[in-house]
Amino acid sequence: MSATRTRKAWRVTVRGHDFESTVYAPSAGKARYEVFLDVSDVNGGLSFPDIRVLRHRGMDRSMPELPPEAAGVSKMALEKLLHACGATREQPEKCGSRDHFYCSNNDTGMAELVTAGLMRPKGSGWAKGECYFQATQLGQIAARALCPLYRGDDFAWPEVAA
Repeated sequence: MSATRTRKAWRVTVRGHDFESTVYAPSAGKARYEVFLDVSDVNGGLSFPDIRVLRHRGMDRSMPELPPEAAGVSKMALEKLLHACGATREQPEKCGSRDHFYCSNNDTGMAELVTAGLMRPKGSGWAKGECYFQATQLGQIAARALCPLYRGDDFAWPEVAA
C-alpha cells in the first residue's frame, strides 16, 4: 500500500433546505445518491435535480500510509486496533473518535499490538486480569491508513500472515 489514498469531499445543498453539508464519496453521483437516501424518507417529494453537488477539494482527507511497524501484525490484531479507534465500514469518517479497548491482560491480539507499538496498557480494569489498552499515536495513524475511504468499502488490509 504505497499510494496515498484521498477521500473526496463534496459540498451538498438541497433545494428548500437552509443547510449545506460535506459528503465524502468517490463521485458526485454517489454523493447525490447518499444524500437522497438520507433525506428522501422525510421529504417524499425530493428528486435528484433538487440536490446540488459541487467538488469541495479543501475538505478532502488524505489517508496516511501504513506505518512499517504495522506491516507484520495479524489481521485479527488489526481488527482490534480498528475497533479501538472507532473505525467501521458503515461510518469510516468516525475513525479516531475513540482510542481504547477493554479486554484481558493476556489477550494475544493486544500483546501483538503492544509489541508493535500500536497500543499500550492503560490502567486496570473492573475485574482482575483485565485492563484498558489505548491506541498510541502510531496506532491511530495505522488505523486511519487501514480505514475505508467511503461508506460500505472494505478496509485497506495489508498483506498479513494471519
